[in-house]
Amino acid sequence: MEKVGAYRIFERSEVTRNLQYTQYYGDGDSKAFDAVKDRYGENTVTKLECTGHVQKRVGSRLRKLKKSRKGLGAKGKLTDNFIDKLQNYYGIAIRSNLNNLENVQSSVIAASYHSC
Repeated sequence: MEKVGAYRIFERSEVTRNLQYTQYYGDGDSKAFDAVKDRYGENTVTKLECTGHVQKRVGSRLRKLKKSRKGLGAKGKLTDNFIDKLQNYYGIAIRSNLNNLENVQSSVIAASYHSC
């Protein structure tokens, strides 16, 4: 979402409905969130990431890493199939451990060992 659009939505809701948003569901675009996070005071709006977007970014960044580093994409290493599996397990780890960062971290690490 464009930062101007996000700001207008937050502004309009307050003026027309006397409503203040407390959460912002983002897709990784920090410019839009930066435009609204202090709309009602300092840090009154919290950002929630869409799990699907986080999962997608993991896969795209691993593919970018594989492309930039020679030898990572060889057989038995970082293949597209392995990235797909890891991306899937990453999403499962997040969805299974909502609001518990330590469990998300341990599940992601465990997933990397189990998907080999």
